Amino acid sequence: MQRLLTLAALWLLFVVVGHHGGSVAAADDQPTASAAEEEREQRVVAFVAAHQPELAEVLAHLRKRKPAEYARAIEELDRSVQPLTSGKAKDPRLHELELLAWQARTRVDLLGARLMSGKERKGRHREELERQLREAIAAELDIRAEKLAYRKQRSAAWYDRQINRLSEKRDALIDARLKALLE
Repeated sequence: MQRLLTLAALWLLFVVVGHHGGSVAAADDQPTASAAEEEREQRVVAFVAAHQPELAEVLAHLRKRKPAEYARAIEELDRSVQPLTSGKAKDPRLHELELLAWQARTRVDLLGARLMSGKERKGRHREELERQLREAIAAELDIRAEKLAYRKQRSAAWYDRQINRLSEKRDALIDARLKALLE
């Protein structure tokens, strides 16, 4: 829920401030961030730009107009992006599913935020947004189910290997256990 509220605030700022020429904070007014913070920001922004361009656009407007809220958004996004930028080598298929799940979740949040912004109170545009949101939620659930099925399959394979190992080495394991108990 907190993520949805943050994205709703981002979207509202983008819609209201971004399109109505709100005041732009000067870059010189901002204290210099540490190198680690800058690296984190660059990593998050690059990831979002590559995988969720609509959110990247909202972030870009927020950075210019509300630096403190931008910093909070980067911090929150970093928590969700960090596992996606570090887990690629371990299991490529699981990484792909996690990325798809993140994209689906942020798509749902962005569409929900657009609806919550109040700009589309009624009419065809609101109905279209609600239809898109419904489809996005369905896609999110489908990806979640696919991820669970993959994890189940992966776990079943691990158990199968353990069962096969016990079967193949049964006699040696019995002898080793017996020897350990008798000594």
